[in-house]
Amino acid sequence: MSMLDTKPECRVCKEEGREIDGDLAKDLLYSLFNPYHRERGNVNLFKYIRENLKNEEIRSFFENFSFLLNDMMRGYRYISRFWSDKLEDYVEAKRKAWEKIKRKLKEGELKREDVSASELVNYFYEEILEDLKRDGYLEEDYYKGYRFTRQAERVLSEKILQLSLQNLGGRDFGEHETEKIGVSSFLRNEVVEFDEFKHGFDSIDIQETLVKCALRDSSLRFDERDLVARESEHVERCVYVMLIDVSDSMRGRKIIGALESALALRRMIRRSDMDELHVVAFNHRVMKIGDDEILNLRTRGRTDIGLALKTARDIVKRRRGSGVIFLITDGEPTSSYDPYLTPTMCALREAERLRSVDASLTIIMLNPEKRFLTLCERMAKLSRKSNLIYFENPLNMKRYFVRSYMRRL
Repeated sequence: MSMLDTKPECRVCKEEGREIDGDLAKDLLYSLFNPYHRERGNVNLFKYIRENLKNEEIRSFFENFSFLLNDMMRGYRYISRFWSDKLEDYVEAKRKAWEKIKRKLKEGELKREDVSASELVNYFYEEILEDLKRDGYLEEDYYKGYRFTRQAERVLSEKILQLSLQNLGGRDFGEHETEKIGVSSFLRNEVVEFDEFKHGFDSIDIQETLVKCALRDSSLRFDERDLVARESEHVERCVYVMLIDVSDSMRGRKIIGALESALALRRMIRRSDMDELHVVAFNHRVMKIGDDEILNLRTRGRTDIGLALKTARDIVKRRRGSGVIFLITDGEPTSSYDPYLTPTMCALREAERLRSVDASLTIIMLNPEKRFLTLCERMAKLSRKSNLIYFENPLNMKRYFVRSYMRRL
């Protein structure tokens, strides 16, 4: 096979074969995944549908009819003849309007920033689903109607990380840094005498060396004994385990916030190519989540925190590096994998057993109830290396995970 045969297709060629432009597809996918994210647009999308309607009655009272017709399209199996004609007219008008909007966006007649992706999904839901399926972002699914593909997960990971990085600044430290002294490219504040067997020339502090020399000899005659260096920080490889509660109570903003956090952290870790992340979804069972599976998680079942912590401990035990465990949950355990222990006692026992792998535990609470807080405090105390965080708005979690991982922006 020649070099010409193996040359990858250019981005422009790929875009020409797609139904939806790449940047718009990314925003539409995010609006499908996170319906709580709303964009504002300056374009009245109603008029594009209204101008293609043939039925005068619907056109005159379009805003009232549109919601009813959308409900019929998505929920009704039987429609009377009176409404079927109107619905056919509405469906055809929507199709023509969507094609016109796509064409105007591609030709630059409409600016992307003037059109709301969330409004597009609201008005052209069926048409957008079909186009995204043709472009390879979605697949058919019996229960939901569609599921996200690996291609969609890659695109959404970039979008979510971009949102996570907004308004972050300064220097933030992650779990890599410890109080140990070691060898790395990051220097500590402490100044010590230079040791040729321990320090490199890059760690010599010229300014402090000159100060020491001046204090010893006002004529600034340099001596090797004047050399001082800054100690390097010890940087460790981390094994991250993110435990995501997918029980019934995690519906809505909670599960979306948790999945966004997993995607953002996974993207950051792959950029650094230093650490590893294991995502585990749990209810009364545990599921280790691989690529293209995070976006398609569904909430159902009971909550077994003990089983989740046991799974995290087993993962950390088998891997090389410092264990960092995140437990994202919104309530007390309601199930126990150990038939001889109550759900609460099982969770407390497994929290204490984390000491055996010297893993740190961060419990992220999505519920402020006092009984739940008391349980989390007891788990944190038993595991020793731990902290508690409460998020009133779960959609803010992704920024916490990105900030906690980053060293420098």
